[in-house]
Amino acid sequence: MARRFPDLIVSIIVDADFQTNAQGEVQRIVGEDEKDIISRVRVIGGGRMLAGLTPQLMATVATIDPREFRQPSVESTKAIQKIAHHLMRGETFKDDNGVEWEGLAQKPSLVISDMFLGDAAMPIQEAYGVKTYMYWICNSTAFTRLFGTLAAGGQAEGYVEECDAIEADPERRKGRSFAEIAKQTFAYSGRYPDDIVRVKGLKPSFEWEDFPQDFWAPGMYWSIAGVSPFVRKCDGLILPTVLEMDKEGTEGLKEWFCAIAPRPILSLGPQLPSSYLDSHISAASEGPDSTTELKISYTNPQEETINKAVDPSIAFLDEALAKHGANSVIYVTFGSLMVPQSKHIGYLFDVLMALEEPMPFLFAAASPALQLPEGLRERVEASGKGLFVPWAPQQAILQHPATGWTVSHCGAGATSEALAQGMPLIAWPIGADQPHLARWLSEVLDTAFELLQVRIGVAKTKAFRGGPNGTEIIGTEEAIKAEMRDVLKRARGEEGKRKRANAKTSRQTILDALIPGGAIHQHFELLGKAIV
Repeated sequence: MARRFPDLIVSIIVDADFQTNAQGEVQRIVGEDEKDIISRVRVIGGGRMLAGLTPQLMATVATIDPREFRQPSVESTKAIQKIAHHLMRGETFKDDNGVEWEGLAQKPSLVISDMFLGDAAMPIQEAYGVKTYMYWICNSTAFTRLFGTLAAGGQAEGYVEECDAIEADPERRKGRSFAEIAKQTFAYSGRYPDDIVRVKGLKPSFEWEDFPQDFWAPGMYWSIAGVSPFVRKCDGLILPTVLEMDKEGTEGLKEWFCAIAPRPILSLGPQLPSSYLDSHISAASEGPDSTTELKISYTNPQEETINKAVDPSIAFLDEALAKHGANSVIYVTFGSLMVPQSKHIGYLFDVLMALEEPMPFLFAAASPALQLPEGLRERVEASGKGLFVPWAPQQAILQHPATGWTVSHCGAGATSEALAQGMPLIAWPIGADQPHLARWLSEVLDTAFELLQVRIGVAKTKAFRGGPNGTEIIGTEEAIKAEMRDVLKRARGEEGKRKRANAKTSRQTILDALIPGGAIHQHFELLGKAIV
């Protein structure tokens, strides 16, 4: 926004504990000739969302009554509201890290709030009559599935009331806690004809397929109970997608979202550094017999060549490129909180290590929630076929010519980064918006395979896809490994080539939308009018 609108001042309120990191990100993505932007982007520390989230609390979080566990906390929301009031009144103030900020000469004309900060944004909207847009983290179909009407395939309509009604009726409650009721109703409510959900822009699916793993957190209840009022009251919606790739889903979203009130839906594209979207890689050759020097410019167009001795991930990819050629490496990465079962992760690496034709693999084992089978690291290290790292420069890895596929939970960020580099995926969703994105990637964009046999819990029943009778989820070690072998084989064959070509087409669609006159450019122009 600051780059596109040269007179614009942007005040960003971020969690106080991440203020330094956020300021560093702003500085990282600004080019050498854009230093004036720094002075117009103010990163303000407000609230501490993670305060009090001890490991002991996190271990029991799934059993906590979600009505009593709001995220962000009431205290954090009030801290953000306080700063927003100062900004609206043009007052000088200190943020929650003690940094002093001068008042603005002109009252902000637009508030953009993420979904979970509606409780902070709506009072500001009401008190000052300022336009307030909601920022959604992924595509239109995931938004409709969560917040749309029942007729549109949404979950929100009647969900809270149904949970309350079950709790109040001893026969329906059956001794369950409210946390159990909220979880089970979220996974399966029985409110759709034949249990089939139809969301415009997605293929049909059974209701339980949105709950592929047995993951639950109170925030999933609040994603409906706490956010739905903001969905109804916001003045507009911002999506980090490209309209051309999300056209049918956006049409379906408009049918119910704009029926509440006429308001704009702006598709502003993946929120990634422009240098990453315009990235280039210079290599002597992509052949297996060459020594390759890589220049990866995702941090800055003038970024110096990455020293391979510094980052083990890049060194591993360089070696794999020289030995096995382009697109030979499987990159495995999951979310910070949502990860698969330990034994299932073990099955994947068992399959990869046993392949006759090697597929080198790189695993970013960064999540504190990750638990690996005993001895797995040692077996991988002894095999010489893979590398485990505690952290990986993901954008650089996705740009590397050795990387061929990414095994992903299909979080919004990981999906955007992959599509922006034309990288096909092997989808392993856990929960929240991930199952919707996995279906969108595999069935609509045709840029991914999705693993089905790894499903557990409610979603273990049956998948809608796979022929007239669907796909039975067997879930045994034998069935899971057989599917993994089959997917890896297909990834190397004609089907994999098609999905890779479609992923590259998706990348080009993103780039085309970014040029002057493109869809993203047009929607930014509409945003500019809203600001004025």
